[in-house]
Amino acid sequence: MQKYSMLTLVLILILLFSVNVQASSDLDVDFFIKLFNVEKDQIDYFAKFDISNDNLSTILYFYSNADRTLTKDQFRYLRQRSYNWRELSIYFGLPPIMFEDKPLKLRRPKRERMQVPFGKKRYSNRRKTNNIEEKVELNPGKYEYYYKNKARDIEEKIEVKQNKYEYYYKSNQMEEKLEVHMKTYKYEYHFEDFLTGREIKKEGRGQYIEPDKLYRELQEKYDKSVKSEEPENKVNFNIKIKFNF
Repeated sequence: MQKYSMLTLVLILILLFSVNVQASSDLDVDFFIKLFNVEKDQIDYFAKFDISNDNLSTILYFYSNADRTLTKDQFRYLRQRSYNWRELSIYFGLPPIMFEDKPLKLRRPKRERMQVPFGKKRYSNRRKTNNIEEKVELNPGKYEYYYKNKARDIEEKIEVKQNKYEYYYKSNQMEEKLEVHMKTYKYEYHFEDFLTGREIKKEGRGQYIEPDKLYRELQEKYDKSVKSEEPENKVNFNIKIKFNF
């Protein structure tokens, strides 16, 4: 009897191990590790929630583009909200669109920014010193972010209304602008590097962020960046994942 009990226990352990390995293997591990700099143990954590490659890549894309730090509490919140990307994009200060030919990646330097906590419908926070002014405000139908650093000559503004998204960043090194009509997804984008003279202008009709499309685009761009030596083809989304226990 004891022999059969031990055999049953071993079979259960093998089954549990197999399920865990299968869950992790369902995720595109190499893609996430290399593109987003995610650790293998973090991939294993995500896999416990039976999350798809599509949804995980979209979450990491938002965090990377907004220069945010992902916590376990935030990840659980996103899971519970069933990934309402249009609503969530406002919390990140981003438009819910992709360009026609590639994912949207802002070129502004990375910096910790004030953010609206998930779940808030109204929120206001600000700070002001001799050199720095920063504020973020959320009300029904409107999101505003402003940052000014006099010492470093930096200004950044984001305004999201029901029908329009506007982003502006300027320093002594670069200028970047993006305007998006929230109903038609028509956009105008402009970037200029003052040091090199490089300039990018784009306009057109973007497409709403759909996880399967975004994942495919990120995969394609990532594959090209691995094979190409051209800087323009390099894709580098870098996300720091912080676990608060």
